[in-house]
Amino acid sequence: MTFDAMLPTLLASNPDEHREKWMLPFKFVSGYGMKTGEIGSILAIQGVYSMLCTVFLFPIITRKLGALKLFRLISLSYPILYLTTPYLVLLPDSLRIIGVYAVVIWKCTFATMAYPSNAILLTNSAPSLLMLGTINGVAASTASLSRAFGPTVSGILFAAGLQLGYSGLAWWCSAIISCLGAVISLSMSDRGGRMDPDEKADEDPEPAFEDHILDSNALDCALAAEARADDSNPDNLI
Repeated sequence: MTFDAMLPTLLASNPDEHREKWMLPFKFVSGYGMKTGEIGSILAIQGVYSMLCTVFLFPIITRKLGALKLFRLISLSYPILYLTTPYLVLLPDSLRIIGVYAVVIWKCTFATMAYPSNAILLTNSAPSLLMLGTINGVAASTASLSRAFGPTVSGILFAAGLQLGYSGLAWWCSAIISCLGAVISLSMSDRGGRMDPDEKADEDPEPAFEDHILDSNALDCALAAEARADDSNPDNLI
């Protein structure tokens, strides 16, 4: 969420011509100086690629890795993404646009797979279907709060970084927060959930509706009960 808010700002920021004042690797201020149409084209390509990635790439990778391993991989990659992005302005002019599309594809690929993986893990963690609505409601509320809180704080940090001479300040703070999330993801487990195959194997399977219908004993009992009911009905004796 902070990435989506800060990337257009980075692309629209004016490049700094006073590179002699830079003190690499941390103190530098620069941007891409792109126009609104160019930024809009990049965001449009990002949206199309995200849709294709969700439909075609996510099911394949999820079947191979599983939701938990995929979520951990994505969580571990986000700190690297946030650390790398502000240094795109240091690339040569011939490689700068290539660097932009590289991080956009990187971010879209992992972001479009992070949300479905998170939803699968949430569904698996619900002890019953009665609790699933509550869990999803809390998750949706938390995500909405993050969408409001994340861009606001990152925007303040981005503006402060430009004034202090550190255009990567907001990106590096986001990397620290994402590191905490990556550490938490390592302690997550998908064992014992509703969709755990080992857990389902231990449970006694309930007979399906077709099993009741095709059970000959159950059918004979039903017919015998109906015959007794007919014999005891006075209307049938007349």
